Amino acid sequence: MQISASDHETTVTTRGTRGPAVVLVHSLGLDRRMWDPVLDRLARGRRVFAYDVRGHGTAAGAPLPFTMAATGADLLAVLDALGLETAHVAGLSLGGAIAQTAAVAAPGRFASLTLMAAPDRPVPEAFEQRARLAETGGMTPLIAPTLERWFTADALAAGTDGVRYARDCVASFDPATWASIWRGYGGLDVYERLRDFPAPALALAGEADASIPVEGMAAIAARIGGGAKFEVVPGAPHIQTLERPGEVADALDRFLPSERDIP
Repeated sequence: MQISASDHETTVTTRGTRGPAVVLVHSLGLDRRMWDPVLDRLARGRRVFAYDVRGHGTAAGAPLPFTMAATGADLLAVLDALGLETAHVAGLSLGGAIAQTAAVAAPGRFASLTLMAAPDRPVPEAFEQRARLAETGGMTPLIAPTLERWFTADALAAGTDGVRYARDCVASFDPATWASIWRGYGGLDVYERLRDFPAPALALAGEADASIPVEGMAAIAARIGGGAKFEVVPGAPHIQTLERPGEVADALDRFLPSERDIP
């Protein structure tokens, strides 16, 4: 369905009709379809929503420049448009950074927070390099290194459905928008700011993540509230849902409440 998110329109995929609300926020360069492999499982006893972040998918025409403050406000606007006072929010990579930004601004809107391969501080030099590469050479030079950060060598060699989908997303991305997103991502400002986060939290690390190693996600988990629950997804690379959807769905299903839990 189409909804308004701050200053633009976006599309929301929905699954489930009853139970706690779960809102999913995708990674940079992809779109809401990144969550497709886990949606049906999560929707057992839950209402699940996945939307396109500004600059991506059906929200590609949202106004620039991209900023973390704007994306955090967008997430809260999505909750408003869906009629959700609170929701269980899960984000992967940039999606997790967006979720943290919104959680700093409005912690009371979160029934829980799940971070999957998501940083709590930027790497400005690397982010700026990715922005400049798009501006100077377009998207083609970025496809291979991006996929190598996102997937295991085995998945790349096999050319899985997830790899093909991700390649198509990156190849078709507007270079100016890509550059603006990476520069905006460099403004992430949540480090040490969720120490008092009041809701349950989960941090999921990918065992084979080339971008955020297991120990890095463990440290991030320790900086949230009284310490987030921490799990490692066996064999998972950075884009966990596209290579280890079953294991990711299992971990989320264990953490997120559902109507099945109500006596």
